[in-house]
Amino acid sequence: MTADEHEKPYAQDELADSSWSWAGLGPVGGALLALSGSGLLLWAFLTRSGSSPSLMHQAAKIVALGLVITGTTLVARRRDRDH
Repeated sequence: MTADEHEKPYAQDELADSSWSWAGLGPVGGALLALSGSGLLLWAFLTRSGSSPSLMHQAAKIVALGLVITGTTLVARRRDRDH
């Protein structure tokens, strides 16, 4: 194995076809994910059931993931446009 293969264990095509490739959602998908996570967070806060802390934690992770996806795709598009 060469040094380049150690640094990049997956080819770019394999990464894009991966089921865990969240970047494929794009900015709209990321915004929808953040919005649905916010709704779930609000619902968990208002109902205050016994599983509310764990539900709030999961909802917060969904919101964070949506914001990261949206932000990174928008920044990547802006950088591509500038160059």
